[in-house]
Amino acid sequence: MRLLLRCLQADFQKSKHTSFMWLHFIIPIVCSCVLILYFYGRDQSQFHLYKSFMEAVAVALPLLIGVLCGMTASLEEQAGKFQVLLGSTSPKVIAYVSKMLMLLFMGLCSIGLALFIYIIGLKFILKVPDLSYGIFIMGGAWLVAGSVVLYCIYFFISCMFGMGASVLIGGAGLLMTALMNTGLGDMMWKFNPWAWGIRLSGLNGVLHFKEVNQGDNPLLMHEMNSGELIMVFGIICTIIASLIWFSKWEGRKTFE
Repeated sequence: MRLLLRCLQADFQKSKHTSFMWLHFIIPIVCSCVLILYFYGRDQSQFHLYKSFMEAVAVALPLLIGVLCGMTASLEEQAGKFQVLLGSTSPKVIAYVSKMLMLLFMGLCSIGLALFIYIIGLKFILKVPDLSYGIFIMGGAWLVAGSVVLYCIYFFISCMFGMGASVLIGGAGLLMTALMNTGLGDMMWKFNPWAWGIRLSGLNGVLHFKEVNQGDNPLLMHEMNSGELIMVFGIICTIIASLIWFSKWEGRKTFE
């Protein structure tokens, strides 16, 4: 545990003066302010305000995660072709766990900051009455949970193929998330990591704001519970697979 904490401290220290850190604070502020300005002067239901925020963040996350994971891997590559990452700790998976914890923590802070600013805007600028703070926080929690597997996937891609591939697949993930929020994703969203955040946060809002007939609630609850179980199983399997991969990885092969 002490070694992990030292690795975390070193990772934050390395990233402190890079754009990696600033992007985690600038993007949430801009995103929330743009949404508040967009809704200013418009009469919108609380459900629509909730849904718009969750969808905007969920759709943008794959691309942003692809960029940020690419930046993190690029920093390690520049520092010595990943040898600092691979040889700084024993066992070396400690360094990987430290990197993932840093990425997830910064992702949590970014979503939390965006949510905080958005709620402040709803309360004091749009003056939304009887604002349900809890449902927004729960929706944000689903977005964070749904991004865990994406961080593992994009960091793997960044280490193996570079930042360009990570950003490219991040863009594809953005489109995938948007498509999974339409009727095309109704049958398969539970098995698609790019859909978990947007679908679970959306179902959470539909159930809370009672946007469907009461008779459909049991079906939606079953849909949400089964999606949650599959997501948890997917997170566990992905984490185990990523730890096994990193324990055997010896750095990117160069052919140039």
